[in-house]
Amino acid sequence: MKILEIIPLEPLSLSLSPIGGVDVFTVTRSTPIPLPTTVAGALGMSMNVKLSSNDPVDSLIELSRKLEEICGAVEGPIVLGPLTCFEERITDPRKCHVYMYPERMVSLSFIERGIDVSGKMVYLNLERCRSDEECYTDFTPMTLVGVSLQRTRPGEDKIVRYGYYYRYPLIIYRTPSGKVVNPTYIYKFNCGKDFNTIIRFGGEGRVAKLATRDIEANYLENIRSPLKKLERGLYISLSPIPVIPLESNVTSFNPETVELPIPMNSVIGIPQPSASPKVRFDRFGLGFSEVIVRRRPEILVLPPGTVIMIEEDEALTTFSDLMRGLLNIGFASLYKLM
Repeated sequence: MKILEIIPLEPLSLSLSPIGGVDVFTVTRSTPIPLPTTVAGALGMSMNVKLSSNDPVDSLIELSRKLEEICGAVEGPIVLGPLTCFEERITDPRKCHVYMYPERMVSLSFIERGIDVSGKMVYLNLERCRSDEECYTDFTPMTLVGVSLQRTRPGEDKIVRYGYYYRYPLIIYRTPSGKVVNPTYIYKFNCGKDFNTIIRFGGEGRVAKLATRDIEANYLENIRSPLKKLERGLYISLSPIPVIPLESNVTSFNPETVELPIPMNSVIGIPQPSASPKVRFDRFGLGFSEVIVRRRPEILVLPPGTVIMIEEDEALTTFSDLMRGLLNIGFASLYKLM
């Protein structure tokens, strides 16, 4: 199986939303995994993709289509994931983790044995995790302060905006014993191109290595996408699941008002240790486009770690251009648990 590895060469600055707050001192929300738009942007830069659209949303759809063309008119998503693996043991599910929003990185091997299912009630049995050092990993944003730069006329240098500062995160991963471990983000890669390059990745000029290789790891076969027929079973989301409004001023979530890439009645929620699963919607930013020098909008999503129960084999669905573009770059990546 062909995979894409993204290996940070320094702690990355990964954010869920644009920097916001008061001008003098601003904050942002962090994430321990890259958003699919960050991965797509890095692939586009590596493939020297040129975009013609200046619209933040249309340019994202155009990027998805051009990546698909360059990769060889592949069927299904170009990338699917991620799983976050540590100590470069990417064939060992004990070392590869699922992000369960908002605070847990839980090993894949524990997810498969630690979830209790009773009808449509799903619980995370943390008691089975107490004696396992490799069961979960903490991520701690180390907050640094940056200076705001003011853009001048095209072709001229930026200048510092005097007195304007912002906070940004650097993501550090630690085992329960406090040991710092280095991540490798693993994606199923459906593309005819190969990579072995170092590129800017995430915010604040951080860099990572992009590399492709073939490996044998049976568990990776369980990573699926709504772009292909979903079999009956229990799934957990590895990446955000987009919720796109079909009309303005949406006040309720139903098939007539929002577009979901999965059946609405299949959503169970984020499993809890001793309570009902929580169905949570959140706002995730679609990132900053270096090509058109504009920030893309925020969208509503079901966050990573959301459990999905498909009760019957799902036929293929017709998606909007935006939804198909988002799925094609890795949104709504699902891992089949049972």
